[in-house]
Amino acid sequence: MVATRGQRSSMTTAECPIPIRRLLNSTSAEDDLRIIKVQNTRFKVNPRILRSGSRIFKTLFQDPESFIDLSGHTASQFRAFLWAAYARPLPSAKSVDVGRLCSVAEVAFTYDFNALKLWSLEGIRTHVNSTPLLRTAPSRTFVRLIQVALLYRDTTLSRVIQSKWLTRMHWHDTDPAPALVVADAYSLRHLLSHAYYVHLVNVAPRIARGLPIDDGGSPLSAAQNLHVLCGYYSLLAAWKQLQAAPPACTSPDETVCPEHRARCEIAWKARWALEVGHSSAFAPVDVLCRLLFIERQLEVDEVLKDCMTPGCRVEALDAIARKRAEISENLHHHFDL
Repeated sequence: MVATRGQRSSMTTAECPIPIRRLLNSTSAEDDLRIIKVQNTRFKVNPRILRSGSRIFKTLFQDPESFIDLSGHTASQFRAFLWAAYARPLPSAKSVDVGRLCSVAEVAFTYDFNALKLWSLEGIRTHVNSTPLLRTAPSRTFVRLIQVALLYRDTTLSRVIQSKWLTRMHWHDTDPAPALVVADAYSLRHLLSHAYYVHLVNVAPRIARGLPIDDGGSPLSAAQNLHVLCGYYSLLAAWKQLQAAPPACTSPDETVCPEHRARCEIAWKARWALEVGHSSAFAPVDVLCRLLFIERQLEVDEVLKDCMTPGCRVEALDAIARKRAEISENLHHHFDL
């Protein structure tokens, strides 16, 4: 934010980017207006309204002869902020476009305009938690929302946004590259490791054929592509280990299942080996999807129902779920992050 001095502008009411009636209350006159420049746009504003909500604006307007030139945000963001500042009453934030709410939140934070900080952030939370917005939103919306959540240090909001973005990525419903770039910039390790994972699944066929990871359109840097390669070889090794033997499971109680080693364990290993072969529809590095597929297949496997006791069978299936959760939570190790 920068304020500079100069001659007062002779801009007329007609030149104002926002209709003047929306910027004035009924007792204001045009002579009361001040000029604020943002980028190449000059705004006529009512200083009384801005001063009343922000100590920073109160300081900026102390000198009646000063010409104020603001930086750190765009004219579009400032226009959205003025729209909210002059709204009487403020509309329900749920009815406001989330992009406009983000602009209001960003500018209100810069100038510590508390009323609009609270209103815009509550509206963003409502959109994120209670509307289907993020089921179809483009990546740029997720990026913007995460930036606002981090700006306000709202860790709960940030986690919800990241979780919904991760879901969309694992559905292959959105490109992981933007998530990877923003997570790397803001050190969001869980989002970053899963974005690397989904990106790796997408490019694994190229790596397997000995082709460059980057086909010319990727925003990833050389260092980031190196992390992709680390993940490729590490997850291949992890899958080879799982092909050789299922996740370890023990009898919940040897006294309940005295035949655990003689019967349950043998049946479990045999059916595991069979389903490992059936999971070949997924890329070898897609360990999470392979484990989920195998778990679902073995869950309805009639042979296991006949050959394993209920307790051992449940424990064996839980072992797959635990292994999948363990890999998911430790993807950063595979990608050397």
